[in-house]
Amino acid sequence: MSPNRWEVPTFSTDRLKALSDGVVAIVITLLVLELTIPTVAGVQDHGLWPEVRDLWREYLAYILSFFIVGLLWLYHHNVYRHIERADGRLLLLNMLYLLFVSIMPFSSALVARHWNERLSAIIYGGSLFLAAAAMAATFAYASYKRRLVAEHMTTEYIVRENVTAAVVMLILAAASLLGIVSAIITYLILGAVVVFYWLIIAFEREGISARRRS
Repeated sequence: MSPNRWEVPTFSTDRLKALSDGVVAIVITLLVLELTIPTVAGVQDHGLWPEVRDLWREYLAYILSFFIVGLLWLYHHNVYRHIERADGRLLLLNMLYLLFVSIMPFSSALVARHWNERLSAIIYGGSLFLAAAAMAATFAYASYKRRLVAEHMTTEYIVRENVTAAVVMLILAAASLLGIVSAIITYLILGAVVVFYWLIIAFEREGISARRRS
């Protein structure tokens, strides 16, 4: 072990990652369970279509939330690709991440039912910000003095990821706070962030900074 690593009791990340994957899978399942099943009362000329059409906000909230949770899982996956060991503090940060991810079904349902309420937008954006911030803190903690990360990681990569994570956190925090002005502004910013990062994934970039590791 190199002299710049901290000598602290550590353990494998295998069970931690398995727990996280399981929680995210449950969260995604809960998202779809929040969708309302449309019903047709009596005889209507247009059948089921008007009922389905009127639920478009629920469907939109579900799609956005689905891809947001997917991004949070990928963020977790990318971070833990570089973390070789865990300690008690890392475990606590990961549990905070799971706590905030598990809020997503609630905040998504809140937006679907009260999409124009500013508080709904603030809670929705805030839950995303807190989950992402917990994972950013996880990487920052693990990479500090290389205490828990792989030896091969370059200093340039570590600094770039931490700085970029801080910028993204500022954007997400601003998006949440702008819900005080207008809920639509929050949704537009979050939607743009989600589309941007899924495009990054489509072009096979690595990490939150959208650049390949050296």
